[in-house]
Amino acid sequence: MTKHGITDAELAAAIAASRQEAETEIRARAVRYVADRDAVEILTTRDAGFLVPRAWIEALRDVPIPSLAKLAVWPDGSAIEIDHLDIHISVDGLMAVVLPAMLPARAVAALFGRRGGQATSEAKRKSAQRNGRTGGRPRKTLKDA
Repeated sequence: MTKHGITDAELAAAIAASRQEAETEIRARAVRYVADRDAVEILTTRDAGFLVPRAWIEALRDVPIPSLAKLAVWPDGSAIEIDHLDIHISVDGLMAVVLPAMLPARAVAALFGRRGGQATSEAKRKSAQRNGRTGGRPRKTLKDA
């Protein structure tokens, strides 16, 4: 048996990657089955919640109702599971499937487009500062149009 140690650099890289994923993915804090609505309720780490009809979650369609009471959240919140049935569902993946079913495709595209347009980076910030010093964004020339 070989012993594998994790270096400080590997640990730091894993922690940084986990923090990045937590900022870009939807994470669950709690999950429960709501019998009177035949739906799964997920509370996220940002204190928002949503109900998903069980019929929309393929992995849970044929699960007996008593087993649905055993839904649990992974420690990092990235998935929900019913461990004894070996069912594991990515929360982020679930939302990627469910969101388009809840909203018209154009609304989803507009939502993500708007959010992507708000993205900032060091390069974008520096470019805006340069342009601001010279009176704003350069005008388009005929060649640029």
